[in-house]
Amino acid sequence: MRADAPLLPPGDEASAMTDDLLPPGDEASAMTDAPPRQAAMAWLARLQRGATAAERRDFAAWRDADPSHARAWQDAEVLWDLAEAPGQQVAQEEAAALGAYLRAMDDGKARRRRTTRVAGAALALLLMLGGGGLWLERPALYQDLLADAATARGERRQVALPDGSTVLLEADSALDWRFDGTARRLRLLRGAGFFAVRPDAVPFIVEAAGGEVRVRGTRFETRLVGEEAMVTLAEGSVAVTPGGEATATVLTPGQRLRFGGRRGAAESVSLDQALAWRDGRFAFHRMPLAEVLEELGRYRPGRILLLDAALGRQPVSGSFSLDDPDAALAALQSGLGFRLRQVAGRLVLVGD
Repeated sequence: MRADAPLLPPGDEASAMTDDLLPPGDEASAMTDAPPRQAAMAWLARLQRGATAAERRDFAAWRDADPSHARAWQDAEVLWDLAEAPGQQVAQEEAAALGAYLRAMDDGKARRRRTTRVAGAALALLLMLGGGGLWLERPALYQDLLADAATARGERRQVALPDGSTVLLEADSALDWRFDGTARRLRLLRGAGFFAVRPDAVPFIVEAAGGEVRVRGTRFETRLVGEEAMVTLAEGSVAVTPGGEATATVLTPGQRLRFGGRRGAAESVSLDQALAWRDGRFAFHRMPLAEVLEELGRYRPGRILLLDAALGRQPVSGSFSLDDPDAALAALQSGLGFRLRQVAGRLVLVGD
């Protein structure tokens, strides 16, 4: 199946659309004089608040006057339809930072429901595209501020820990820690890290997905995948205790354990494949497409949104360079035939 729009190298379109959300007083001039994208957003605001029959005729005439108007309107409609779900996701990810806004929206009276709904969608659009693209570019900004170490999209970084151990943080990852005389305790907030632990009598503990990984001296990866965690052991030995369980599973080199939601038995994996991201490659075998997209999303600006849960469960295999995630997306789309659309240069929609 053909993609609706090519996956072009990301530009400055998202920041340009910041200016699309105009004050009501500017709508009239925007509809007649502004560039198509800005005019489309102004028309959207007008129609959502309620337009007269004459205004609807004027809108139809504007939309049909030029193919660029029709394309701009289609993008505006997609963003508006998506606004409610991203707004909820932003609320979950940045609850502390956005709590005041959300509480103010919830306080509206019944007679203001339509106005509140429109304002809520506009707020979501602002968060998606404005203010530096919070939802698109820095969805975990508040989490990063609380972390001791964090990496940006496309960045892998070696971090020295207070005890002399090191961790290679995967792109778009965050790690918090507390070291004292009784324990070296770390918490993976997002993403993944490959730990090289300096041997010491003081236990080294990594918390993730409600469970913990306890070691003395070893090399291993801990990765968050959705609400779950995976631990892959390269050297030494680790004891993994999922949340709510009293019994630990001891891994040997070349084994992986997944926990946090479903829990399976430890399985043998190819370390070259499982840890290929350290060298800039992503190799996977029968991995759900949703998890593949999550990994690719760490290496490109903006967001990848999966719109089809069944498609996301489909297993895929392959190997891609992390330096070109858009080429990987295009290859996946070509192989599986799913619908692929790009909106505003930063938002990629996968599926119907």
